[in-house]
Amino acid sequence: MDILKNITERLRSEQITDATFEGANIVLYTNDANFFKTGEGKIKEIVNEIKKRIELRADQKILMPQEQVDKKIREIVPTDADITNILFDFHRSIVIIESKRPGLVIGKQGSILEDIKKETLWTPQVQRSPAIKSQITENVRSVLYANNNYRRKFLNEVGKKIYQEWNPEKTNGWVRLTFLGGARQVGRSSMILQTPTSRVLIDCGVDVASQGIDKFPVFTIPEFDISQLDAVIISHAHLDHVGLLPYLYKMGYKGPVYMTTPTRDIAALLALDFIGVAYKQAEAPIF
Repeated sequence: MDILKNITERLRSEQITDATFEGANIVLYTNDANFFKTGEGKIKEIVNEIKKRIELRADQKILMPQEQVDKKIREIVPTDADITNILFDFHRSIVIIESKRPGLVIGKQGSILEDIKKETLWTPQVQRSPAIKSQITENVRSVLYANNNYRRKFLNEVGKKIYQEWNPEKTNGWVRLTFLGGARQVGRSSMILQTPTSRVLIDCGVDVASQGIDKFPVFTIPEFDISQLDAVIISHAHLDHVGLLPYLYKMGYKGPVYMTTPTRDIAALLALDFIGVAYKQAEAPIF
């Protein structure tokens, strides 16, 4: 069953201009400002039935101009929130607000975010400003929005793979979990999770206390085939869970990696530190 077709048919009377995937999430775009502001009830009905997350966003044609949005946000958000940056992901109708006190941007039960959404028709997201100014962190965040149209297409392709055999009914299946490292040891945590339709790598770490091949997960087993890997999930930003992730791309991996925003930023800093330590020890870095 086509899950996007199933949803759009239920909303046939509404002004839905596009239905797409963002990884496992489903995003609907509308050019009806009234439905965007008041359609949450209809969306919740569908969510409760299909048990999948659906997000409603405004079509680009009805978005408030970015200069006005910046001004409006600063009018709505208390000055104590200390906004440090406002970034626009135009292709996804999202405005990212960086603040030293994100709780004040969110408001009680999300009230301020809701006001921003209704006033500007942009979907606001909040990020905490780095406690210490970091050019690396700023570069990581800016790259995400510099190629945001490519990112939107990429996430949609990932979603198509996830939902290509979607069935609202429960089906029989199996799950196999194979440890590539980290079993009965601290370090090089990595597991491959297999189902009849997918292969996901959970963590990709190094054992900084070991030497030689014992430092890395065991990728030479039949269960691990990088060409068939659908996704990577990183649990948190410790080297024994994320230290070898850049090497996967050196090996030829081109798929998505899922992690929290703080994990993403810290992992980038740790990867650079990992390279620096290798040079200080007169060793060639592996990536």
